Amino acid sequence: MKKFFLNLFVLTGLVLSTACSSDDDGGNGGGASDELVVTIDGQTITFNSIIVDEDTFTDDGDTYTELDVTATINGDSTRVIQFGLEAGDTGADAVYYFEYTVEGETYFYGFDNSFSSVVSINDGSRLTMTFSGTLYGYDSESEEPVELMLQNGTIDVVY
Repeated sequence: MKKFFLNLFVLTGLVLSTACSSDDDGGNGGGASDELVVTIDGQTITFNSIIVDEDTFTDDGDTYTELDVTATINGDSTRVIQFGLEAGDTGADAVYYFEYTVEGETYFYGFDNSFSSVVSINDGSRLTMTFSGTLYGYDSESEEPVELMLQNGTIDVVY
C-alpha cells in the first residue's frame, strides 16, 4: 500500500510539473499580433516577419536608444517596410522616417503632412502604431514620379 501511495505521489508530481502554467495561453505577450498590416493602393498586405533593432547612441552627453523596425512577408526581401523612432516615444511625431521598398523601388514619406502615424505603445518590449498616407518614389522604368497610398496601417509587435 505504501508503494502505491509513493507511486501516486511521484506520478502526481510529474503531472503537475509538466502542466501548463497560467501564462502558457499560446499568446505572444498580452495580445500582440506580431505583424504589420496595411492596405497599399487598395491591396491589403500582411507583413508577418518583424525585426526591431535597438541602437544606443550618446550625443552631447545625452544617451538615447533608436528603434529600427524592418517588416517583411515570410522574410522575403522583395517587399520591405522600414521605419525608425526613438525608444519610449509615443504620439503623432514619434516616427522620423518611413519607407516601403517593393521589387527594388523605394517609396518615402514626404514632409508635406501627407503621411501620419500615431505610436500608442513603445515601452521597451512592445510597439503598437497606426499609420496612413502617401509615399513618394520614382519609377525607373517610366522615369516618372510615383505615389502610393497607404491606408489602415497597423503594427503590433513584441520584441
